[in-house]
Parts: sequence; C-alpha cells; structure tokens
Amino acid sequence: MNLLSVANLNKLSLHIVVERNESGHFMASVPELADCMTLAETRTDAIASVQEKVKARLTNIEVLTLEVSNNPWTDFIGMFEGDDEFADLAAELRTERELDMNDPA
Repeated sequence: MNLLSVANLNKLSLHIVVERNESGHFMASVPELADCMTLAETRTDAIASVQEKVKARLTNIEVLTLEVSNNPWTDFIGMFEGDDEFADLAAELRTERELDMNDPA
C-alpha cells in the first residue's frame, strides 16, 4: 500500500452547501464531512457555525492519500480485442442506441 500524507491541511478544499428550509432557517453542511451540519436563523450564522464545526472536526486528524497502483478496473481493458462476436454485439448496441463512435460529443 502506498499512503501519502497531505502535507498542508491549510490548503484542504471543502464545499459548504447552504440551503434555506421551509421554516426560513438556513442549513449549512459540508458533504465531505457527514457530521458537519448546522441550522441557524441567518445564512451568515449558518456558515460561521459550520466553519467552526469543520475546524473542530479537523483538529486532531491526519489526512492520507491512498494510491492504488494495480487498479482492478483496468484488468479488463482489451480483453475483447480481436473478438468478432463482441465487435458485432458492440456494433448492434451502438446502432440501437444511435451512438456514433466518430462523434467527439
């Protein structure tokens, strides 16, 4: 396993989602941290509160990146190369789904 440590948590980017609920209160949450959510009367208070929760949550953690060198999804690349039956089936599916393999979109 190849674990890399994130050297600087000051540059960690997270998202804050702010929603206004039916009662008029604001809910702020951080999707990357499931337990960081708050409800407040104003948008500003909700954002400030969730920022404090994030700071508290990140106080004693270590962030690591796991690099997978043997990606299991790549094991299947090319396994049907030269298989005429698969090529025919793929062509039928492209026709049925109206896909043009030459279209970059």
